[in-house]
Amino acid sequence: MELTVEPLKVLIVDDEYLIRNLLRMRIDWEQQGMSIIGEASDAAEALEQVELLRPDIVFTDIYMPKMDGIELSGILMERYPNIKIVVVTGHDEFEYARQSVKLGISDFILKPIRASELLQVTTKLRVAIEQEMGREYELMKLREEMKQSLPYLRERFVNQWLSDVIPEDELQEKARFFGIPISSGEPGLRIAVMEVEVAVPQAKIAAPEVYPHLSEPYHQTHQAQRGPQNQHGQPQLSQHQTEAHPHTAEEIHILLRMVGMKQVQAFYPHDSQTIIVMDPHNRIVVLSLGADTEFADQVQQLQEELQHTLKLEGCEVDVTVGIGQWQSGWGRAFVGYREACRALDYQAFVGKNQVICFEDLVIEGGKRRYHSDAQLLQQLQFYVSVGAGEEAVLLLERMLSVPFSDVSQFRMAAMDVVTECQRAAIEQQLEGEHALNKEAVAAIFTADHLPELKSMLKQHVRTVSDVIQAKRQAKEGNLIDRVMAYLEENIGNAEVGLSSTAAAFYVSSGHLGRLMKKETGQTFVEYMTQLRMRKAETLLKQTDLKGYEIGQQVGIPDPHYFSVLFKKHIGRSMNEYRNVKT
Repeated sequence: MELTVEPLKVLIVDDEYLIRNLLRMRIDWEQQGMSIIGEASDAAEALEQVELLRPDIVFTDIYMPKMDGIELSGILMERYPNIKIVVVTGHDEFEYARQSVKLGISDFILKPIRASELLQVTTKLRVAIEQEMGREYELMKLREEMKQSLPYLRERFVNQWLSDVIPEDELQEKARFFGIPISSGEPGLRIAVMEVEVAVPQAKIAAPEVYPHLSEPYHQTHQAQRGPQNQHGQPQLSQHQTEAHPHTAEEIHILLRMVGMKQVQAFYPHDSQTIIVMDPHNRIVVLSLGADTEFADQVQQLQEELQHTLKLEGCEVDVTVGIGQWQSGWGRAFVGYREACRALDYQAFVGKNQVICFEDLVIEGGKRRYHSDAQLLQQLQFYVSVGAGEEAVLLLERMLSVPFSDVSQFRMAAMDVVTECQRAAIEQQLEGEHALNKEAVAAIFTADHLPELKSMLKQHVRTVSDVIQAKRQAKEGNLIDRVMAYLEENIGNAEVGLSSTAAAFYVSSGHLGRLMKKETGQTFVEYMTQLRMRKAETLLKQTDLKGYEIGQQVGIPDPHYFSVLFKKHIGRSMNEYRNVKT
């Protein structure tokens, strides 16, 4: 799609033929990239011509019978806001014409009409119109790109919805934009999260006959590189060849996930009540709006079909599904998604290739059955995320106060806790063993005694919290140092306040206010006022500036307010202070 610029269309409106003809003949309109498409001798005829010809530019005289050019211009600007209007006027009408520019008229030219002035006006108009056309063209391209990106944007919206990061008052509007039929009258929803894991045999990596969906250039490239073949024409890959193409197996994993996604979409053809997306962890999410009818049975059938279909591709594929409980209200989608993810995590205990319902997460045979408490786990994740180790441990003790009858039940609780710690670490962008100490986690899941398990779990929670706290303190301390330097530098700017300073450092006002209170023991306003009063004292001691001049230099331009504030904080008026400063 390219921008093509046609000659700009010009309409001349004047009750005098000679003036219209003079405008025609004064310049080479074609050379200016313009074409005169019509003339009108009065306003009524001009309105008809504009409706019929849709010009880009209208030249109109001011004084015409029945309706003058200013009144005509007002009508044209209201009906056709994109048209550029130039008023043609005499010297005696100059003031009147100049006032018309304020109404939105693009320009005016004086009689007698000179070619140089007309060229200047037309050049300016052409540049303005071309710029507007360019902006419209860019906007049209952006709309087209947005249209092409709509499936991705829709998937991102659904994932944000499931993560509970969209304010409730925006949710319905955005859902309508993406064609998702949710409303306040919806009875509820249920969510399944499906994980597809592929075990690709080394001998099958990069073999096109096994993966026919791969692109032809991909096969040709690897056909030339894969070396010797056996008697059946299949590749014989050495260890060196496998290591030479480290991305091949991952490409196959992605390919088969895409095949799985298409299979799930085909299972629900043209079903507006079912939303299917890929979550940030490359898991397929099936969200069913409406009543909870046979959803679990459908997902069970889908899981079996998907596993069977993907095995036909020549790989061993594990398909495991977690299903959350039915949620009454679309606003609780994040709860259903979280429950489905927790159910999916439980595959560590029951094995892969299962459909696991959240309500069935119960270890049989114990005196007390453990159920994940989403609210407590969310609170635990919050404490760990902000580095509140002691609070996290106290909450953990409360969570572990359940009298577990065997180790297996506690391990289920431990898995929930470890998962929340890992999420907190990832959220705070911890890397390496700080994000997940595999040895510590392995020890937790292999220990045989409850006291030992509880001790290790508490230590794990405290360790992750402490690392996050140390990182946050280093970051916050550096931020406050920079903020203080910024305030010192801008002390004379009366506009500097909490909101503007927070914006300058890309943090929220509330967060900066809390950090200032924590680091200085003062609110932002208290700290800034004290800073200004100290500066004012210095200026009083070292200069002969007047009180109002000092107030301006410390960012308090109101002399009366500055005087009152100074006396309140220093205990003396400025005159008293200056008289005794020596």
